[in-house]
Amino acid sequence: MAVPALATGWEFRKRHLWPLLAMGVYMLGLAAIKLLHLGPIESITVVPPDGRAAVLIAPLSTTFMYYLGVCSFGLSGDLAARRSIFPARLFTLPVRTESLVRGPMLHGTLAVALLVQAATLLTRWPWGIDGPWVWPALLAAVFLAWTQALTWMPYGLPGMRVVVTVLWLVTLDTVVLVAMYFKVSEPLMLAILAPQLPLAYLAACYAVARARRGEVPDWRPGFVRAAAGARTAPRTRRGFASPTRAQLWFEWRRQGRTLPALVGMVLPFELGLFWLAGGAPGLLLELLVLVLITPPLLANVTATGVSSADPQARDSFVMSPFIATRPLSSIALVVAKLQVACLSTLATWLLVLVAVPLALAWSGTWPTVEERAIRLVAVVGMPRTIVFALLVLAGLMTSTWRQLVQRLYIGLSGRAWIARSALMIVLLFVIFIGPVVQWVVDHDGALGAVWSLLPAIVAALVALKMLAAAMVALRYVRSGLLSDRTLVTGAATWAAAVFALYGVLAWLVAGPLVPQYFLVLLAILAVPLARVSAAPLALAWNRHR
Repeated sequence: MAVPALATGWEFRKRHLWPLLAMGVYMLGLAAIKLLHLGPIESITVVPPDGRAAVLIAPLSTTFMYYLGVCSFGLSGDLAARRSIFPARLFTLPVRTESLVRGPMLHGTLAVALLVQAATLLTRWPWGIDGPWVWPALLAAVFLAWTQALTWMPYGLPGMRVVVTVLWLVTLDTVVLVAMYFKVSEPLMLAILAPQLPLAYLAACYAVARARRGEVPDWRPGFVRAAAGARTAPRTRRGFASPTRAQLWFEWRRQGRTLPALVGMVLPFELGLFWLAGGAPGLLLELLVLVLITPPLLANVTATGVSSADPQARDSFVMSPFIATRPLSSIALVVAKLQVACLSTLATWLLVLVAVPLALAWSGTWPTVEERAIRLVAVVGMPRTIVFALLVLAGLMTSTWRQLVQRLYIGLSGRAWIARSALMIVLLFVIFIGPVVQWVVDHDGALGAVWSLLPAIVAALVALKMLAAAMVALRYVRSGLLSDRTLVTGAATWAAAVFALYGVLAWLVAGPLVPQYFLVLLAILAVPLARVSAAPLALAWNRHR
């Protein structure tokens, strides 16, 4: 029995070892750069004195959210369904339920605990930032363990999984915040958190045991009978009007609801901090910025499932026959993914735009935000303030959508080595870009040189983007996936979007300080083109190999 039990752990490590290794290399790189190049920073307890902490916090938060999704199987399951999202294919293994649960739970909690512990050690040495030693790592493990237990449980109503998980995790997070507010000692924090792990394990065993027996409660008939004028006849589902509509429904059920559900789970914790920032306007604005960038950050996490050929398979880069033999072209399959990404983005931001004003009003912090808005209106005027706010909102929504779809061409290619090579390139870039930016900011001469070279750098990026787009268009012409008319129409639409964005930017920052050609270059970089356009080519390559 021991060998099959270890098989679940082996599969888990096989699929998700790379992000953890990447984060480890990133931390080692930060430590080496700090020891070799950067000077000492002051010891801090609450708010960092400059932006150096973001070099560690942003990748750490993204990696933690990634493991929160993959360790609970939330990226490959339907969070809104009544059945358990624990993979049903694992139920057939000849092991006890406890062994089945122990593999992903043990590896997941150890992974996030080691991740946070490594970050704690790095912040203390060599960065010299004071903080608690042990309980943050234990909190991360407890947070993940309860997420696993509650998401693996079958529920009687659709969407109830997200509600129960959010409520329980908010309660746990509130207890921790209250303990931090009253400056509870670390041994007492450990006493509060340590019993949570075995309780979460028992709850997970109970949840998986029910799911393994096929127990899926259905409370919908009771609610229907309780509703006035409820119909007694069962509802029949109409057929789809076309294969395209069927594929759109399939993609939405598979991945479309993941991002709104994850944002709904994380958002209460961030909005709850508004009550603690009532007397600190600067901290409130920082928390507001954190809330607004949460959807793009989590979209970067969920993009792994969206861009994979078959996220539920053991090798997510290999396309299943079910997808490969669909009566749709590669263009139509990718278009369905793009449309679902749009719907997912709209649902996510609708949740954010409703929750943020309510949290600001209930926490009594709305006047602070209103005061800052009035100051901005006094400086730039009401029309520019409105356009600027709409432009920021559109940019955040576009960034969320881009994070979901910009790696489609990698995941749909069917080549694992391409994905891993891209991951290593991004890792190397992230390792060096943060410390380099900080070094440039700290040295006036370097900062002036970068400002002088900034137009040339942006122009070089635009040249690379247009070269990549030309290569993609040439491949389309040779492959025949798109007609010449479609290519011309797509290019004209992209150019219209670029000129529209340039017009808004030119009106918004009119003046001699910013050259007009620089705004054109920024507009070209902002509108997606090459990577999204390459997705159908990658899918066709994978589909017909």
